[in-house]
Amino acid sequence: MNVIETSSPVNPERFEAGQSAKYSELLNAPPKLPRPEMYSLRVDSRVAYRFATTVISSRFANPANTSQEVFFTVALPDTAFISGFLMEVSGKVYEAYVKEKEEAKKDYDQAVAAGQAAAHVGLSARDSNQFTVSVNLEPLSKVTFNLTYEELLTRRLGVYNLVINLHPGQIVRDLQVDVFIKESGNITLLRVPELRSVNEIDPEEANKSNTLAIIERTSPSEAHILFSPSPEEQQKLGESFNKDKDIKGLGGQFVVQYDVSRDPLAGEVLVNEGYFVHFFSPTELPPLRKHVVFVLDVSGSMEGRKLGQLKEAMFAILDDLDEGDYFNLVEFSYSVTVWHLDLAAASSVFSPLNLHQYDEDEPKPHPGPTPAFPATPEYIAKAKEIIRKMRAGGGTNIHDTLKTAIRVAHEGLMNVTSAREGGKVPEPIIVFLTDGEPTVGEVRPNKILSTVSEFNEHPESAIFSLAFGDDADFVFLKRLSLRNSGFARKIYEAADASLQLRDFYRQVASPLLANVTFAYQPGQVEENSVTRHKFHTLFAGSELVVAGRLDPGLSTPGSWEVGGSSLDGSTVFPVVRKLATSSLERMWAYLTVQQLLEQHEAQNEADSRPYLDQEENITSTSSMIDDSGQDSKEKALKLALQYSFVTPLTSLVIVKPNETSSVDSEAIHPTEDGGHYALPLHGGNLYGNVGSYDRLDSPGYNLPPYLNAQSGLGAGGPLMFNDQVLAEKIGEETFGEDSLATLEDLIWLNDVTNGSDTLRLPVGVNGTEEIFRLGVNETEPTLVACSTTFGVTGVCRHLANCPLQTFKEELIVYLSYFCSIGSFAGVCCPDGVYPEQPITFETTESYDATTTAPSQDVLHQSS
Repeated sequence: MNVIETSSPVNPERFEAGQSAKYSELLNAPPKLPRPEMYSLRVDSRVAYRFATTVISSRFANPANTSQEVFFTVALPDTAFISGFLMEVSGKVYEAYVKEKEEAKKDYDQAVAAGQAAAHVGLSARDSNQFTVSVNLEPLSKVTFNLTYEELLTRRLGVYNLVINLHPGQIVRDLQVDVFIKESGNITLLRVPELRSVNEIDPEEANKSNTLAIIERTSPSEAHILFSPSPEEQQKLGESFNKDKDIKGLGGQFVVQYDVSRDPLAGEVLVNEGYFVHFFSPTELPPLRKHVVFVLDVSGSMEGRKLGQLKEAMFAILDDLDEGDYFNLVEFSYSVTVWHLDLAAASSVFSPLNLHQYDEDEPKPHPGPTPAFPATPEYIAKAKEIIRKMRAGGGTNIHDTLKTAIRVAHEGLMNVTSAREGGKVPEPIIVFLTDGEPTVGEVRPNKILSTVSEFNEHPESAIFSLAFGDDADFVFLKRLSLRNSGFARKIYEAADASLQLRDFYRQVASPLLANVTFAYQPGQVEENSVTRHKFHTLFAGSELVVAGRLDPGLSTPGSWEVGGSSLDGSTVFPVVRKLATSSLERMWAYLTVQQLLEQHEAQNEADSRPYLDQEENITSTSSMIDDSGQDSKEKALKLALQYSFVTPLTSLVIVKPNETSSVDSEAIHPTEDGGHYALPLHGGNLYGNVGSYDRLDSPGYNLPPYLNAQSGLGAGGPLMFNDQVLAEKIGEETFGEDSLATLEDLIWLNDVTNGSDTLRLPVGVNGTEEIFRLGVNETEPTLVACSTTFGVTGVCRHLANCPLQTFKEELIVYLSYFCSIGSFAGVCCPDGVYPEQPITFETTESYDATTTAPSQDVLHQSS
């Protein structure tokens, strides 16, 4: 914040009686305007051979006699790519286009500089599941939004899940969802569970059906699902979902689950117009034996409910181990403990002190080998007792933990004679759970990844990572798993966290094949067109998918096959070929871009974590990744632009010419009573959802309309979604006194406290958190003039000296008053609170509301 110091006093009589009441009345007054109405919400989703194209159309009307801002926000599946957006305002249609991220930003900046209204939508790793765009809607006018996104449905636990987020936040007169499914084989299972909360894991067969959904089987391989609740039915559904009684209408996720018939042992290849897609999901293979190394974080941050939920989940997971399986327990915080189930005293403790107090040439203490223990009732009971006694405390030693876990996976079965007989060595799996970032020993993510790559080979253990809570470094864990033949998942801090953990384990509980390879004869497939075709493991209930282009001179593929290691040894599977009636090109493009982005992220993703002091370019040793990270990025960008996919490398740009009368630079002033009151398509609130995560119960901040900021506040801000917005000047009559509260009255203070005297506040660039001291009993420095985002002037004082009633309930309101005094958190304390230090001021005509409140320039001061 830029401030100008002044020592020139003004006459206190400038502030007239009654101004305080007017100021408070303005802040607390309910909206006076009729809210924009979402009068139509249509969703059309068409699934062809597991590939879904979904179009969401939403229509708003502004019944007021003044302009109001309307936000269109859609929660997307994590793996979906936006591929089209249209907006119709007052009869004019504006179509978005996809460009490379930096070029899109230049177009956006040029449009704004030229006085045109523009929207720039980009996806970031943390907000890749949310799309948001806004428009200032003229009086008595209408707007239509059309968003298209595409995704390949993933088979998980034996079913495909199509998930559509519905949360209009109001009763919609015309609400309809149509889902059309067309498959290559007969649809053997089709169900529509009850509308589910965004907090729930995937529905199971035992879940109740959605009685409002109409299912029509048009043929054995085709189906149509219709969901069109009346306003009365929406009201009833909303009452069961919305905790906030002020928000009406339904809210939740509409889910369609289905499965198809398949050859129990053969794969299926679909061919159309030179493209092929190869599905492989055998159903009659016995599961491989497995050796699971459970690596559990018990650092201090796991204390409380998280540790209790982990214990509850582990008790159930241990019961799910199959006869013939083996397992180990590794517990870590500052040190790493490999538990010996026969004799606790023989357990190995591996700490940083053991590592670093010896010279390089001296032998280091070796904690093993600890045997792998069979999954018998006796050992499961012993493991449960150890888990029951686990206590949280200490730092997070991820580097040493992963090295130890890999060693346990490699050596744990050496003393099990039966495991080495007949070549049937159990499949090694590492399940790694943590809720934080590395804080002990080696803390550089790239260095940790490099070490793991060196250790994890011959044989390679698949590493499946679980990021428990918002503080876990999910980007690092995702890279870790991608580079080590696994995948990462977020476990959200909620009442169902233990169920989330169990659901995750069920997905990897039954490996069917190891070292799976799709073999295509030379000369039949176009070179470098085939997606990933080697896989570490195939799990029961899942499906492997490979796509590619046929050689131009080949119309029908020859003899293709899939090979892998089953319980009976090396096995080869034939394929069944079918002619697809729909195009497969976009499915191939989607899968190719998705896998190239994963390769790029696994290898060369820059990590700007503050605890890094150097970066290294790491080349994966995994045979699953062939291209360099930069090459993968360039290929992904080229295809994304060709097929108009919005990805982390591309952005969506909308430019509305200023000669049109629908939306121009003059029509973008919010009204005195705020602006948008229409709700986003998914779970926002009256003022729009600013911080959004995969699950909508994650922490976020909601901006009141008078703040009208577009950049994110909190860990996960929204996408860049609209043009530069000018806010009207608030007149002098709104300025005045405010009443003091106490620090104890600030309801939100404990949520941002980091230690006894420090605060974590989302006031950095793009809403990143910065650390400030609270400043209790601190002497005020020379007073510095300031101004809030809505024009109230004052001086910057320590938060402890000016806790106002106005912001005692909402952090976001405090952020509009925020100022800093060196390293201390401050308040732009209104002049009337301490009248002995009055100042004069002038207001500017407008301010740039696209910045967060703390970064705005203070208004000009004069004597």
